[in-house]
Amino acid sequence: MGRGYLVTGTDTGVGKTVITAALVGVWRSRGIDAVAIKPVQSGAIAENGRLIPEDAAFYRQVAGLPQTIDELNLYRFTPAVSPHLAAKLSGERIEPSRVVDFCREVLQRHELVLVEGAGGLCVPLSGPDFTVADMARELSLPLLVVARPGLGTINHTVLTVAYARNAGLTVAGIIINGLKPEESGPAEKDNPGVIAAMTGVPVLGIVPYLPGVSVEKGIADGLVDTVEKQVAWQHLVPGEV
Repeated sequence: MGRGYLVTGTDTGVGKTVITAALVGVWRSRGIDAVAIKPVQSGAIAENGRLIPEDAAFYRQVAGLPQTIDELNLYRFTPAVSPHLAAKLSGERIEPSRVVDFCREVLQRHELVLVEGAGGLCVPLSGPDFTVADMARELSLPLLVVARPGLGTINHTVLTVAYARNAGLTVAGIIINGLKPEESGPAEKDNPGVIAAMTGVPVLGIVPYLPGVSVEKGIADGLVDTVEKQVAWQHLVPGEV
């Protein structure tokens, strides 16, 4: 079985999909058999009579993945709410065993796999008894945490790491995403060091805000090159460090 990580965030909208797609793009450009999957997608878009999970579509575009959408995503729902509620509103139910089996099959086929969660660790997938944290634990995956750069991120990130450890999970690294030059004040400059000191987890990189990147619009200008330069991606690859 290959190595994998579960990508989670300190909140929704922190850029998990952007970082996930870019890392896989970097690895594949280096000849690594890497792939990203999104087991459960809320807020899927109806297009030509079928639902399209935007996150998985973004992986395919950015990283040049040959897999079909169905090979990258298991459940998809139109309501842009927590997965357990999206499923309920859609008249469906997410089966934890199917999610775990789907991920394991991909992990067995590839050298390096990123499994993107939904929102943060506490988000219910099928309900309170099967959250994103539970999925990571079932798969024995270490975490890669994506965080915001600004005010409040110390608290959010430290709490995420503490919750992960309390749940028996390992946190491999933290990536801060979306730093705007005009908002790079004393807090933004101080936050990474404080987060690393308080959690004992390395901050692997700080990715700037890229106006030419949009998951919704399917554009990723300069994304892979930027992440390759700004993130210590080698630390996540077996045998690289």
